[in-house]
Amino acid sequence: MAGLLSAALLEIRMLAFRPDLSRHPDGHLAEIHLIADVCHNLPRAAAVRAANGFDPFVYMWQTATADQQRWLSGHLKSLGVDHRYLVQNPSWPPPVTTPAQRPRLARRGWRIPRNPGGFVAVDTAKLGELVREAHALEPSGRKSPEWTIAHLRPEGQHILRPSRLGEPLFLPDGPGDLRQYRGLIQMRDGATVVDHLRIRESSFASLPAKLSPIDRWLLAAAPYGSRERDVYLWGRDHRSAEPDCSQCLALALASASASAGTPRSRPEL
Repeated sequence: MAGLLSAALLEIRMLAFRPDLSRHPDGHLAEIHLIADVCHNLPRAAAVRAANGFDPFVYMWQTATADQQRWLSGHLKSLGVDHRYLVQNPSWPPPVTTPAQRPRLARRGWRIPRNPGGFVAVDTAKLGELVREAHALEPSGRKSPEWTIAHLRPEGQHILRPSRLGEPLFLPDGPGDLRQYRGLIQMRDGATVVDHLRIRESSFASLPAKLSPIDRWLLAAAPYGSRERDVYLWGRDHRSAEPDCSQCLALALASASASAGTPRSRPEL
């Protein structure tokens, strides 16, 4: 894992400094994206989850594109890793379960409600305002929220609550009162997916609930698991199904224009 991450970081820095070295037909930004995309799950792939036999490396391989598999194969071979088991492993069903918003009368279909008062609902305009406010406080270089905002359902309702101890924490708290929140957000096709959003604690605290006490109790009693569909997986499906999406193209053009207008400096080694 460390060898793959090291190779990915070196290649991304090289491509950022020398775009002419890219071998991708769509240019260096596309090559950087495919490397970063396939490494998305690497930090959590250090061990097999024995509870259900899920091997994160197998899942990473099976969800990779052909170009990403070639990248992985080349680097694993150079590291002396026998990766035949990745190719030979039976297909693992992808985690595309829609996150539950209500308990079910079934085994593991509910849990003891925990902090029902922590749930709030916001519309798309308000969610965009919250994440943009938070992003303005982030250190430079953090991923922009604009792609997600552009693909939200305009009339959608999104459910937020504070992240809890034991849940994945993608970034530490701060700077200031930035905190991570678990969101059930509605995408443009109507799908509800999980996202882990950075929002100011003070801004979240000022939000009206816009949910009835019963709705908040049902949300608190709904189960969740490791196979929920998140915004990352929705994005993969979306790019595959709609390669000519107008929002994606507009954001790519804006990003390319911003990169072209920024003087390139030699990265520190």
